Amino acid sequence: MEGNIEFKKMIRDHNLSKKSGGYLGTGAVLLAILAGTMALTNPPKEEYIEYASGQLSAELKENYCKESEAPEILENFNLSKTFADVCSNLVTSQRPAVRQYLDHRTQRQNFVIFSVYTTRLWEHQYRTIGVFGNFLTFSSDTVENEFPPLQKIFTE
Repeated sequence: MEGNIEFKKMIRDHNLSKKSGGYLGTGAVLLAILAGTMALTNPPKEEYIEYASGQLSAELKENYCKESEAPEILENFNLSKTFADVCSNLVTSQRPAVRQYLDHRTQRQNFVIFSVYTTRLWEHQYRTIGVFGNFLTFSSDTVENEFPPLQKIFTE
């Protein structure tokens, strides 16, 4: 009788380990599917440059192409709106140049399932993660500008 109980216990333990192994196998398959999907949707640098140029253009328009940013002399002649329109059109028309500039100022680290893009603009460094065909940009770090200000060049 005691041998029969031990046999039943061995069968039960074997079935339990088989179930947990099944969960492990299912988890491994799901993880492999997730990793494969991430690898296939890891955005290339060209997509990042398109994204970043759109972000930069929008930021330039928002911060500099407003009537309130027009020089005072233009305000005296009621040309503030014209300034804002010309500025906005200039930013839009120069988007290819912005893309090229960003391409030269960006490094990509490809980790197969995601990428990290580092872009240096003037004294700021931006880090962006590209994953699942989308981008998530983190706040910029201030870095030392590699080009000295013009007034420093002319005063030395």
